[in-house]
Amino acid sequence: MLCIQKCDMHLFQTEEQKQPVVYQVETGLFFELDTLFQAILECCEGVSDSQVIQMLADQYEAEEIIEAIEELTQVGLISDGALPVVPNVPTTEGVAACGVSQTDRLQVSLHVSHTCNIQCAYCFAHGGDYGGKAMLMQPKVAEQAIRWIVTEAQVFGRCQIDFFGGEPLLNFPLLCKLVPFAKSLGARLGVQVGFGIVTNGTLLTDEMKRFLVDEKFQIKVSIDGGRKTQDRIRKFHNGSGTYDVVAKNVKKLTDEVPERIHLQAIMTAYDMDEDRIADALRSLGTDNALIGPAVVSPDAPYAIREEHIPELKQQIYKRSRRALKAILNGEDSEEFDPRIQKLLTRQKSCHGCLGGKQYLAVAADGSIYFCSSLADAPEFKMGDVFAGIDREKQQHFDAQFNVHNRPECKTCWARNLCGGGCLWDARTTTGDPMYPNPVACEQTRYRYELAMEMCMEIAEADASLLQRRYDLEVAS
Repeated sequence: MLCIQKCDMHLFQTEEQKQPVVYQVETGLFFELDTLFQAILECCEGVSDSQVIQMLADQYEAEEIIEAIEELTQVGLISDGALPVVPNVPTTEGVAACGVSQTDRLQVSLHVSHTCNIQCAYCFAHGGDYGGKAMLMQPKVAEQAIRWIVTEAQVFGRCQIDFFGGEPLLNFPLLCKLVPFAKSLGARLGVQVGFGIVTNGTLLTDEMKRFLVDEKFQIKVSIDGGRKTQDRIRKFHNGSGTYDVVAKNVKKLTDEVPERIHLQAIMTAYDMDEDRIADALRSLGTDNALIGPAVVSPDAPYAIREEHIPELKQQIYKRSRRALKAILNGEDSEEFDPRIQKLLTRQKSCHGCLGGKQYLAVAADGSIYFCSSLADAPEFKMGDVFAGIDREKQQHFDAQFNVHNRPECKTCWARNLCGGGCLWDARTTTGDPMYPNPVACEQTRYRYELAMEMCMEIAEADASLLQRRYDLEVAS
């Protein structure tokens, strides 16, 4: 008789669940376990079903145990034979099947400026110049970048061009030329072109505001919270604070198009009260507030480190409770809706993002990079707008950073959910893009545990809500 083997799974118990929950890594199934199922999983590894029956005979009837073993086998939690081996390096078809293409457009950050008019303590762009020469993108390079982007986007029929920096509004006259040029080229090539900008908000004039609003830009303004937090982290070069200027300019925008204004805050160890930060952002006139941790060396005084994880988890848990109420009331949850959707449809991710594929960055000199955050790293350069992308390097990145090839990731139970996380975060915090940031990993795993808990509570409150809300026709 063959021995029973446990499949790759994660067993946990959340704050609200009376019974433990099990997540089967390869199938993506998750459900609560009763005490018999839990007892079998605790003792079955490497033994036969008859031995399991003997070990549990004083607690359960043999027939009960046999039925439970059969059910656990049917749902893939245990096996009576050799378990399937997942290859480390997927084929091209395997990569496509595991969800690297999740959007129908090409998105490019166009660095029209490699210089900045303020200084931020945690700036990944080294003050705006990405560790090189401070410069503005020149018209000849910019026009060729637009040609390359729109031509590359023909396969999708859509592209999003996000003007980036440094501070992109330092090169505002160039934006005024590039937008009509990109729209005209897109019309000729059958590509719908959308625009966005990521700005620190200090330079916004009425002329700039009118242009961004009229051209239907998605406008992302970096502001780290209230006056005290903002002025401590983001300063003008003379040392004065930036809050009053940014807040005034943001209100001008939110008075007109609040739905297109997205405020982005970087949370540091100086202030980890995410609710307070979010309230400060929303007070400026928009509910679109995104808050992320500072990605810096753990040695930095404002870095969020492992010692902060308990506090972070408390905040994440509180947000999950609010998100559950919102979902039950038919409202959105930007933090948990995507995770619930992914769990219920059992999507798998081989990579942490679409960087190097459908999300790229073009530096001020025309070089093409894996993403904006890695535009200071020569090893992540993938070509330039004159010669195009190095396809061999693109394929190399795709295989190299597949979650099944990253040492810490390939044994993690959440690997198919997060795809390995952000390479820039990994490179910055651990010194190697192959090894993820453990603080980020712990939060990611916890969010998915809470998302599973929320699924069960939603199903208990309204059995059909999950089906209606998350369009589960593709799930079996």
